[in-house]
Amino acid sequence: MAEALRETLESRGLRVGVLVDALVRVDKSGDDAEITAAFEKITETPALIATLDEYWRHERALDDVAVPLRAGKAGLLTTAIAASHHDGRVRELAVTRLLAKPRPETLPFLLVRMTDWASPVSDVARAGVIRLLHDDPATYLRPAAETMLHLGRRRRGGFGVRQLYAAAYDVPVAVLEQLMRSVNSAVPRFAFEVRTRRGDLQFDGLIRLALTHSDKGIRVRAGEAVARDAVWTGRVDVLRKLAACRHGEVRISALTGLARLGHWEEIAGLLDDRSTLIRALARDAARRTGVDAVVWYRSAVSGANPSLGAIAGLAESGRAEDGQRLYPLLRHPVARVRAQAIGALRILDAVPVDSVRSMVEDPSRRVVRAALKALETRA
Repeated sequence: MAEALRETLESRGLRVGVLVDALVRVDKSGDDAEITAAFEKITETPALIATLDEYWRHERALDDVAVPLRAGKAGLLTTAIAASHHDGRVRELAVTRLLAKPRPETLPFLLVRMTDWASPVSDVARAGVIRLLHDDPATYLRPAAETMLHLGRRRRGGFGVRQLYAAAYDVPVAVLEQLMRSVNSAVPRFAFEVRTRRGDLQFDGLIRLALTHSDKGIRVRAGEAVARDAVWTGRVDVLRKLAACRHGEVRISALTGLARLGHWEEIAGLLDDRSTLIRALARDAARRTGVDAVVWYRSAVSGANPSLGAIAGLAESGRAEDGQRLYPLLRHPVARVRAQAIGALRILDAVPVDSVRSMVEDPSRRVVRAALKALETRA
């Protein structure tokens, strides 16, 4: 089955009949484990099931599956793929059969049919899915979200997304927490949006999401919410906690909050931070506290082991004549420092062409790439 799927995708649907034959054989075997594995394979990503639907419909590869479907002898897999048949009456019959004995693994096929261009098909699919989401959201909301949020980009896909939101507003928190753990980034973002609108995300929970969630978009929104609340309530300890995390998008929200509370000296100490935005905020804080950031950077890059942030900061705020302060770093033993120095010289428009040209043979690929880019700008 896996080989047939690979052949179908590599041929861009021209060999889709091979996949249909493989699925029908699995279905006829009656082996529950194999049937389950087949469903998992062809529904493992929302984009895949949508792509297969296109292949099956246009290549008329499903003509043979309509016969056992009409005779009431089609198995679950055969019925599911018949839902992509080019004949609308066959699609409607397949949808009706799938809804008669609903199972989570067949839900993606029903969701695709919710966007069907034939209203008799889409109407049956929509009514059935709405009922499943209403009656058993704990079972069906997650697989529905995985696929429907992708299909929402399709024409007629908005209806299904609206039904997802309607169903999600009434489910227990545990169901939404399960969605928050999905590897499909659209799903946890959807769950976060629902929980935000419901107001069931507590302050400590938002802090945890800002610090630890794998999705950057959720970290940003959670961090902004926490920082906003912390500013209103004067929770400097919370802002400092967020400012110490490893995610730059969260740190900038926290540091902006500290700035609003007047903690400029604290922020000015981050002039050589790894984040461009934070360095810019630190330079503003330095100005407010009477510190000359450019002078500070000039001193910082003159040390034996300047930080990458200090080198970048000088490039962002210095002048072309500051380039000579970076020349010694082109011979620094650490490759990252050499590469950063080249990049800074390029920004300052102070590239020593002869020195940098020799660095295209540097043992570090990072340095070589930086050197080639700098030389391109001088060509």
